[in-house]
Amino acid sequence: MAPLQPVLLEMPLHLCYMGFGAAMMGLSGSHLARFNDIRQTSDDSATSTYPGFVYVSDNGMNMVDLGILIISAITFVTGILFAVLSCSQFRGRRGEYSGKGTGAWFLVGFWLLLLSGAWAGLVSAYTAFSVQRIWQFEQGPSFAGTEPFDIGHRLYLNQIDYYLTAQRAQTLDISGPLRFVDESFLGEWGSVTTLQQANDLLASRNGYVHAIQSYKATVAIGWVTLGVVFFTMAVHFALPFVWKWLGFIRQPEKKSYNEM
Repeated sequence: MAPLQPVLLEMPLHLCYMGFGAAMMGLSGSHLARFNDIRQTSDDSATSTYPGFVYVSDNGMNMVDLGILIISAITFVTGILFAVLSCSQFRGRRGEYSGKGTGAWFLVGFWLLLLSGAWAGLVSAYTAFSVQRIWQFEQGPSFAGTEPFDIGHRLYLNQIDYYLTAQRAQTLDISGPLRFVDESFLGEWGSVTTLQQANDLLASRNGYVHAIQSYKATVAIGWVTLGVVFFTMAVHFALPFVWKWLGFIRQPEKKSYNEM
């Protein structure tokens, strides 16, 4: 059969997981920014009616998001680097002579193996955290003496909850709307009078993945990214042998290009 460049099969895979890595960077970064924004807003007297009333605890989720952000950045850079190494196989038709989709064939495959393991661990942890945990309220320096909560504090907690789930609230200054609010307006937050009741209400939502759509998307894309990285590794290692078996390798007319 006629010689065929294995790069044509492998390079799109590197570009594919590079794209998923970029998407995961955006999602995990937005989660970290969301919690940072709400904490800064709630502590600033210019944007918060009750500064220091409560602290919003992510319950460990931000650490996993940070891990996802780091591995996603590594994956993105890896995709770029390995795409460049794939291009090197066009020079002198190296890929046609060796059946290898990149230069530094063994090192690339070994790195993809490590990357697959890292993704497997982090995505598993992310899935477990997002299903089993959700943010909680903790007492802030100004919390003392606020229980049972009045209508203002209930509206404040409701606004924080809305800020996290919808990402639309720009301020926690609720001094203006208070005269228009009653318990029926607050819905499920209307009957919350203690911090424990507030946290019980949040816990009833069965985790981040059920409360916020972007966490569900992160879990789904994370597993897809793991699958693509693992599949790329398998293809990378198998290409020289499959190419030889299919007869796609060009027979060398001079020194072989089968370098490691």
